[in-house]
Amino acid sequence: MKMIWATLAVSLVLCGCERSRPASKEIGSPSISGTSTKDAGRGPNATIMRVLNASLPHDKEARDAFLWNNFANKPEEEQFNSYRSDGWKDNYAAFANALVQKANEQKLDSTSLHEVLDLILKDSKDKIAYLPVGAYQTTLDRDPVWIVTVKWEYTSFAGDGLIHIRIFAFDQKRLTRVAFSTCD
Repeated sequence: MKMIWATLAVSLVLCGCERSRPASKEIGSPSISGTSTKDAGRGPNATIMRVLNASLPHDKEARDAFLWNNFANKPEEEQFNSYRSDGWKDNYAAFANALVQKANEQKLDSTSLHEVLDLILKDSKDKIAYLPVGAYQTTLDRDPVWIVTVKWEYTSFAGDGLIHIRIFAFDQKRLTRVAFSTCD
């Protein structure tokens, strides 16, 4: 994990960019592991970055339901189902970089998104292959929040598609998880 972000940091330093301004170098499909040629158009540039008009509900149970009802089993996220668990760390780095870059381009808090993506990567504990495919900015009680959608599969099922989804919501200022939903 440190090596992935260290490589990203070195590339940012070499291009004279700050952490919140990632390098604009596109990551081409051939460098993406664990996907077939037919998926070439679904690489990191296909990730989703949006600002939501709807806020997260104050009630904790309603928050988790909001995540599931608005982000699970949506075609935008399902387009990444054919990615596999092999090579997932490289894919994670490429997709996370694309999301941070998109946040920066939209003048959103890319620094907090970078930190949230680090926390999500740690959550995998190297036992679950994660692929961050979407980031959505919203609010919870007027505080800014990142919602991140992640395709996943257990690493013990090497070669299986990342058909499951997890939806994380983090407070941007405190970097605390405020909601979570997943399929089994």
